[in-house]
Formats: sequence, C-alpha cells, structure tokens
Amino acid sequence: MGQMTTKLSTLALTALITTGFVGTAFAQEEDPFADDSDSMDIPAEPAPAASSEPAASSDGGGDFPQMAISTAFPTGGDTGRASLLWGLDTDTYLDIAFGFNINKGPDPAMPMDSATTIGTDIGVGYRMYKPSEGKIRPYMEPLVRLAIGDFSEAGDTLTLGVGAIMGVDYALMDQFTLGVGIGAGIVFADSFDTISLGLFTNNINATFWW
Repeated sequence: MGQMTTKLSTLALTALITTGFVGTAFAQEEDPFADDSDSMDIPAEPAPAASSEPAASSDGGGDFPQMAISTAFPTGGDTGRASLLWGLDTDTYLDIAFGFNINKGPDPAMPMDSATTIGTDIGVGYRMYKPSEGKIRPYMEPLVRLAIGDFSEAGDTLTLGVGAIMGVDYALMDQFTLGVGIGAGIVFADSFDTISLGLFTNNINATFWW
C-alpha cells in the first residue's frame, strides 16, 4: 500500500510538471506581447493623400510695379500735367496723361483789363521698356495728345499732336525714378491751319511706383 501511494505521488508530480511546461510553451506562442519583430511583417505607412488645393503660383503676382504717377519738374516747360502709368506686364505700360491749367493775366485784346483762361490737355501713350536688370531703364513710347488752350475759344486753341519719345528712367530707389526723353512729332494747331513737324525734349520727370 505504501509503494502504491509513492508511485501515484510520483506520477502526479510528473504530470503536474509536464502540464506546467506545456502550458508555458503555449503561453509563449500565443502571447500577443511577445517580441517577435524579426518574423512580423510591418505594414508600410500609407502615402499622404494628394492635396486637392491648387499649387501656389511661383510668380507671386507682384513681380513688377503695376502703377505709377509721373510729374514734371518746374524747369520752364509745361508743368501742368501728370501721367498715370498702368502696368500691362513687366515691360509695357499704358501712359494716360491729364493736364488742367488756369491762367490769369492781361487780356490781349484789352491790356488794361485782366482775363482768365482755362484749358486742358489729355494724352495717351504706349510705353515699352527695354528689359534691363540695372538702375537705368530705356524705353520707347508712341503717343497722341489733344490740348485746348482756352475753353472760351476752343476751336481756335485746339491742338492735336502725334509722335514718339525715346527716354530713360534712372532708379534712385525701388519706388522713385527720374527720367528724361527726346522725341519727334507732328502738331496740328490753329484749327488745323498750322502744321509743324520737329523734335522736342521732355522735362525731367519724377515718377513714383507702387
């Protein structure tokens, strides 16, 4: 009886040890936290989705001054005009000039009396700058100009001029240039009874760009 009890105890202990080893082996195979990175297939990270927004433009929309105001220095010429330069692209501008003059002085018909004359002139030009990277920018500009010296005698003081200018602007800074030019044109005056053809020079112009 004692030997049988000893054999059963030995068999039970052996079964318990065997069950423990087998259970441990299964636990290691099924452990989700086991470090088995060498055998695991790690999925690649998904590529970022393409943005539906359009790509930003590289030109920035502000590469060149799009507008300018130009006036003449008072050097003895006609200084009653200002020009608006409207940018069409990097090197071409629409030049719109407007002048308004009021003069009060002796009446030519009656020198003892004073008279006031009111006049205006408008002009349109197409300015084409030569591409340049320096401070000096040469240009050429065909233009047309219509002037009325005295509204009270508009028919007799009407003047029409057509010509072209070759000029140059010098940039003292990005927003300020000084310029001068020489041109040629034909002028119709005195109710188109007087026609003159010749050369002319511009006053020194100050131009503010933005």
